[in-house]
Amino acid sequence: MNIVIIGAGNIAHCFGTLLKMHGHQILQVISRKKENAQVLAEILHASATDDLLDINMDADIYLLAVSDSAIPELNDELRLGKRIVLHTAGAVPLDAIRRISTHTGVMYPLQSIRKEVKNYPVIPLMLEASNDEVMRRLQSIAQSISSRIEVVSSEQRLQLHLSAVFCNNFTNHLIVRAKQFCEQKGLDFGLLQPIIRETFERLEKFAPETVQTGPAMRKDEETMAKHRTLMQDQPHLQEIYKVMSDSIYDFYNA
Repeated sequence: MNIVIIGAGNIAHCFGTLLKMHGHQILQVISRKKENAQVLAEILHASATDDLLDINMDADIYLLAVSDSAIPELNDELRLGKRIVLHTAGAVPLDAIRRISTHTGVMYPLQSIRKEVKNYPVIPLMLEASNDEVMRRLQSIAQSISSRIEVVSSEQRLQLHLSAVFCNNFTNHLIVRAKQFCEQKGLDFGLLQPIIRETFERLEKFAPETVQTGPAMRKDEETMAKHRTLMQDQPHLQEIYKVMSDSIYDFYNA
């Protein structure tokens, strides 16, 4: 298919690369910063512009790979009639782009994506469409770049987005906090790398609720008191520790 990509960030780079790799043609990249559009367009052998008025009207698919906050502006400014328009956001409903076109859809990648990564794993794609015609085209393009496809509603997509925040964003932040704590105490954070790898590798084989360990699960008050003492000068970190410990204990002792 012939595709126009609006956006030049992480998702635009990922989808643009995968789509071109699997035989689709990227006609044009549009970004508010022309230099960003030009960088991606050069990779994809496409034209580049920073002006929506110069949009190529001959594409099969218009992919809005922009931030959530940019979607309302596009909904106000862009008019593409019956052309197929897709957004890629996890927390934005399908009807947020209803003024752009009568043929709309969502292709949300359930993955943390960085444009610096060149070898993408299989990315689960969550699909939604305004009608059957769009869904057929959407499934066709999605299946060309991924073997994990699910049709979900806007509400289900938002629920998955929240779940991903817990799995990815919050988990990463806890590791950031652990690294910061080690640095403050003059400890080698690298010593924790094996346990971090083990934590995630075991989830490939076992359900997460079956592999929980630690003092909170055992209600080991003595050890937890020692931990809290170590954080007495960091009340915010103490609060995170308390909330997480209480949640673990409550889950296994409800």
